[in-house]
Amino acid sequence: MLWIKNTITENENQFNARVFAMLNRVVQKTARNELAFVYTLRPTVTHQYSTVNANGKAHIDSLFDGMRKRSMEQFREIAKSSPIGGQLNQFLNQFDSLQKQIDNQIPAPASQMQNIQQWMTYEAEVKQLPLKQRLYLSQLEPILHAEKRNFNIETPMEYAVIPAHQDEAALMSQAFDIKKIDTEYIAEIFPNDIVSKSPRLLLQFPEKNSWLIHSIQLLLILSLLFTLIIILAYYLTVRTIVQQRKVSEIKNDFINNMTHELKTPIATISLATDAMSKSVNESALGFTKIIKQESQRMHKHVEQILQMARVDKNEFSLNMEQLELNEFVQDVCDNQLFRIEEHNGKLTFKATENNLFIQADRDHFANVIYNLLDNAIKYTKKEPEVNVQVKKLDKYAILEVKDNGIGMNKDTVKHVFEKFYRATTGNVHDVKGFGLGLSYTKAVIDKLNGEISVKSEVHKGSTFTIKLPLVTSKTNENESI
Repeated sequence: MLWIKNTITENENQFNARVFAMLNRVVQKTARNELAFVYTLRPTVTHQYSTVNANGKAHIDSLFDGMRKRSMEQFREIAKSSPIGGQLNQFLNQFDSLQKQIDNQIPAPASQMQNIQQWMTYEAEVKQLPLKQRLYLSQLEPILHAEKRNFNIETPMEYAVIPAHQDEAALMSQAFDIKKIDTEYIAEIFPNDIVSKSPRLLLQFPEKNSWLIHSIQLLLILSLLFTLIIILAYYLTVRTIVQQRKVSEIKNDFINNMTHELKTPIATISLATDAMSKSVNESALGFTKIIKQESQRMHKHVEQILQMARVDKNEFSLNMEQLELNEFVQDVCDNQLFRIEEHNGKLTFKATENNLFIQADRDHFANVIYNLLDNAIKYTKKEPEVNVQVKKLDKYAILEVKDNGIGMNKDTVKHVFEKFYRATTGNVHDVKGFGLGLSYTKAVIDKLNGEISVKSEVHKGSTFTIKLPLVTSKTNENESI
């Protein structure tokens, strides 16, 4: 994963920064320790020099003089191989001449100059000690271990000190791999050396990669756990969807079979009722009428269930044709006017001045309007007043059905178009139905590329608004979708 790689890279960069900071601190402390060692010994030499007799002083002077001469000889040897050897020799000659003048002009009691001379000569001699002795005197190894702890470097460390222009280590830890001296962690251990090039301090971390992986172990475990949770959740979700789809298919098949099985006896009952109504006396005629009405109501419910089953199985097809909306709605309202008048209600229809053409299925769109008018009649406790209006809004036709019924609260409005949903009324079921009418209505409008919405307040009625795209001209061609 990319984020794991980036995390390891970031941790490695932080580790490298700590190592290089540690190297810098080690170099500084090593040089400081060597300098402190020289300063520690210098007063003793000075004190010894000031307390010896004349013969002893002469002997010490000869020793310092010999040291100085050897140092000058070493400088001259270096100058021979240098590209600027001529300039160096000239500088050394001037320095030697100046030193002789100082020796001749300053008397022996001038202890300050003698102390400076002693210090310079002794420091030169210390820097010419074997490398192992210098490293021991500067306490390199204790400093390395201490700084490793200070910089919180937890992985094992191996080290080596290799002289300049050499491949053999003067000092190295037990597990240092001399074959891998091209490590990235290198520093000059004595950068202030002028006469010779400083030896190199090399660090190796054999378990660095393991440490980097271990540093993100917790994050890696949590990430793997989170990934497994996502995979498990995805699997459970897919399995649930597949199971629900199978259950839905079984349910739809059952509804299809049930409705087809019910339609036959309902049709038989209706035919038998028609036949009975012709031969029975007037006292039994009322019963045959009730049987006829109830069979028709049952047939209507069966048709609704069958239509919703077709919608669920995506077998819902429309025979599209262009309809003039004002004329079409007027015809449907006229057909429903008798039912409203039975309840002592009133139905008003307001059309537009101009014709509005839409593309729709005649039967299904008529059922949509029937459902809205039927709900306006059923869900009212007083004489129904239904106002139907057709309007034009930009490139859309608007159909509004407004009633004075019992209305709905906000929660009911949110779910009113859901299948099988019915508003909670306790144990009272004064309005019969399956909760499929508005669900079917929305399915039809969606199929027509339209929109349906509702505004309602409790005890103040409801207003259903249908929005359908207009077509520019009328044709006689039918289209099935």
